[in-house]
Amino acid sequence: MNLGDRASGLRARRRARQGGAVVDLTPLIDIVFQLLIFFLLTATFQVNPSFQVKLPKAQNRDTTAQPKSVVVTVDPSGVMEVDGNRVDARELALRLCKAAEESKGEDGTISVGVNIRADESTPHRHVVGVMDAARGCGLQRLGILHGR
Repeated sequence: MNLGDRASGLRARRRARQGGAVVDLTPLIDIVFQLLIFFLLTATFQVNPSFQVKLPKAQNRDTTAQPKSVVVTVDPSGVMEVDGNRVDARELALRLCKAAEESKGEDGTISVGVNIRADESTPHRHVVGVMDAARGCGLQRLGILHGR
């Protein structure tokens, strides 16, 4: 046994008898650091859902030929136009269903598509409303037109 270890043990016993307690803080500090690291790492994974998105404009145009399509224009206030004529939600559904019926082939497939032209500040609910009306009429090919 080392003489230095024995002396430190005697000092600890004397302090304990005199009313002073010896507390080893190393495990407590280790746990506090581990908790701190855990909370710092998990706090960085929070996603802020309130960020603003401004969609970019495309530089190149898609040159693929498409069959007939119905163009629905939606402005930021929710006013819709189908091929240049102003319509409400009910009229939009009627026109889309009519276009679907006219383009239905012998095998039952619909060849017409719907292209949505919406302003970048148009609320998403208006675009989803147009998409919902198109799907309700059986139109499966939907597209989003963009600015240059």
